[in-house]
Amino acid sequence: MQKKPQKISPKPKRSASTLSLRTVEGKILTALREGVAQGLGQTDQTNLFNARGAHRARITVGFSGGRDSVALLKSLCVLRDKRTSPIEAIEAIHVHHALSPNANKWARFCRRMAEDLGVEFKVVYVRVKKTGDGVEAAARKARYEALFKAAHAFNADMVMTAHHQDDRLETFLIQWMRGAGVDGLATFPVARDVKEESVRLVRPLMHLPRALLERYLELYQLGWVEDESNADTAYLRNAIRHEVLPVMETIRPGFKEAAARSVELVAQTAQVLGEVAQEDLQKIQTTDRDLSITSLTKLSVARQALVIRAWIESFGLLAPSKAKLDEILRQASLTGNDTKLKIKAGTNMEIRRHAGKLVMRATAGRKTDKTRFETLDWTGPGHYSLAAWGGELVITKVTGDEAGVPESFFKEKLLQVRPRQGGEKLKLYRNRPRKHLKDLYQKAGIAEFDRPNLPLLWSGEDLLFAAGLGMDVRVMTDDSQLQRFKIEWKPDATLLTLMQS
Repeated sequence: MQKKPQKISPKPKRSASTLSLRTVEGKILTALREGVAQGLGQTDQTNLFNARGAHRARITVGFSGGRDSVALLKSLCVLRDKRTSPIEAIEAIHVHHALSPNANKWARFCRRMAEDLGVEFKVVYVRVKKTGDGVEAAARKARYEALFKAAHAFNADMVMTAHHQDDRLETFLIQWMRGAGVDGLATFPVARDVKEESVRLVRPLMHLPRALLERYLELYQLGWVEDESNADTAYLRNAIRHEVLPVMETIRPGFKEAAARSVELVAQTAQVLGEVAQEDLQKIQTTDRDLSITSLTKLSVARQALVIRAWIESFGLLAPSKAKLDEILRQASLTGNDTKLKIKAGTNMEIRRHAGKLVMRATAGRKTDKTRFETLDWTGPGHYSLAAWGGELVITKVTGDEAGVPESFFKEKLLQVRPRQGGEKLKLYRNRPRKHLKDLYQKAGIAEFDRPNLPLLWSGEDLLFAAGLGMDVRVMTDDSQLQRFKIEWKPDATLLTLMQS
């Protein structure tokens, strides 16, 4: 009789509390190497760490003195001292929020440890301004601002923080409870670019559990400071950490490991969706960065939302809420009159509709009243700034037989920039009659909501030039005996891509 093959049970995983220093430190150093590589934008670690002349990283570390940041700083110093280390220098920054009576004591502890480890150390004092988002959010904002400012002064390649797998899971649950979408649920990539910052934010311990870091500190017999606020379950994160997760782990042993895998899968899904959104955006976005509504509505509703989100973020704005996304899509599909669609995007921008397209427009600092009269002092050809209109008039001399406006119109009458009042006419071609500006704007495809921000240049009662259209041929001559000039309108560089049509 043939024997049945013996079933071999998988070897159970060892608890972090029993792992050796060699094993624990090996896991942490591997994560650090990967984090440094991502922080430098490298994919081939072999080339990064072994090639002669390879760039070695300068790292600014957020050092609170808590167990996680102690584990991070210690392990970074171990890696720094390796023969083939990818690290040139480390700077530890302790942000002093002055929110705890123990804050000074924590700063002293951090200074002693940094000195023992041989790294540069600074205490940065910040004032936490209370906002509607709460003290935690305000402190976080102040902390990151301080870290990036210090990183610039240190000429750092990256800012590192000690967030780990448990932090990631807690954040996932917080976002889930708030009804976040895939992007919000993805949470904490190991490395990411930060808006308006030249250095990357890196969280190299993201895939390691808190228990492993605790074991690391135990094996090295390292102390840390304990923020008393971490025990206050009035804060949602603490309530999840101390009350929710232990219950879940009791109900389903191994829950945290399984949930960590799910969070990683969500992060991968978010990445794929982001790539799809970018591909769709490239297909339906015009050269002026507008969105074709016809092309947009050919996509599924879900993909429309992803494209709108990617489009808004491409202007450096925060991703809109689901409610705002739904409103944009509803108005884009239902609004027949271009002038009616007007949705605020951030503090200084708004989404409008024109000629079957969604367009983004800057609004901050631009007045639209009819009293914006500005007198120009003629000093000859050059650039005349018009801050109220968000641009400048460029007046240049013409040569040869090119037609231009004689200098007398600039010198002998009141030279003034005015907004449109209504009823103005302009003659663009010698063989055609004068036409109302409204008709000329329509023919030129200039959106109605852009017209109030296009200046008109007058010489006395003669209209010389209308931005977006050109000069009036009735005031132009090709007489070579006269000094002649042409006039151009140049929007500010920040508005240039937003004001094109």
